[in-house]
Amino acid sequence: MSNDPTASVKSVRTAVAVWLALATFCTLDVLMTWFEHAALRRSLVDSGIATPDNVDVLLNNVLWQKTVFQLAFAVVYIVLALLLRRGHAWTRIALIAVSVFQVFLLLSGGSLNPVVILILALATGALMLTWRQSTTDWLAAVRAER
Repeated sequence: MSNDPTASVKSVRTAVAVWLALATFCTLDVLMTWFEHAALRRSLVDSGIATPDNVDVLLNNVLWQKTVFQLAFAVVYIVLALLLRRGHAWTRIALIAVSVFQVFLLLSGGSLNPVVILILALATGALMLTWRQSTTDWLAAVRAER
């Protein structure tokens, strides 16, 4: 175990902060996408992906799917991060599963855009902080106190 308990607590707080930053970014991504509705509509018509008759239905379906998934991931990240902060070690496995699933869904869309890269970077950084030795030591100390 680490000799410095404040370093361990700081490690956990940093990991939780990065998970919360990822949740915040997921939410902001949804908001920015909805604000770009008119530009996306025009782009879909101009590129020939959709006709003016069906562009609204197509765009609304895609935007609502993105909204539901991104906000669901944000809520799950918030809940798991707060449970991690309370000392539940099992949340680390759940965070791996959720973040890998989100990255898989994003990459299966076929594009590697700045949003996907930022989500990948935040998830990777958060996982690295979550599995640091000092975080493991703190979780073991919390488990020993219970």
